[in-house]
Amino acid sequence: MPQNVLVSVLGEGEYLTALVRAILEKNIIPTRFLFLSAKNEASLQAAEGYDVTVCEDELSAVIKSEIVLVTASRREMPTELAKISSSSQKRVVVSVCDSDKVDLAYLSERIVAATELMAAVLHRDEDGRLSASYEASKLARPFLCKPARDIVDTMCEMLNEEG
Repeated sequence: MPQNVLVSVLGEGEYLTALVRAILEKNIIPTRFLFLSAKNEASLQAAEGYDVTVCEDELSAVIKSEIVLVTASRREMPTELAKISSSSQKRVVVSVCDSDKVDLAYLSERIVAATELMAAVLHRDEDGRLSASYEASKLARPFLCKPARDIVDTMCEMLNEEG
């Protein structure tokens, strides 16, 4: 059963397309509740054939969503976060990164306007299986953190199956 929350996926890298595919293929939210930027070709390709909402740019996608998933390498994460820092209030901003340095403190330093932050740190075990650990700010609404965790966990499961 899809969860009725509005989600945008921003950023770059392999996890960007994996997040979009996880949302759409596993029906985590209704497809029309997924907001993507027209300027992000990789996310649009991952959503090809689905009825998603395409916005003019990243800012437009953020404004329409309740959960903002941002994925990038540690080096590129500041650039991706800067795109949304002025519009992140009243949204749960979730970083998805495979660096343990991109944690809640890291987010808090870079998105001062946001009060609802969540860090999803991706880890690989000795067998190469992907999983995530989570840390949320005190003000992050649990009913929005749950779907964010479900999306990231589903992405991990799909990538593990593809192996």
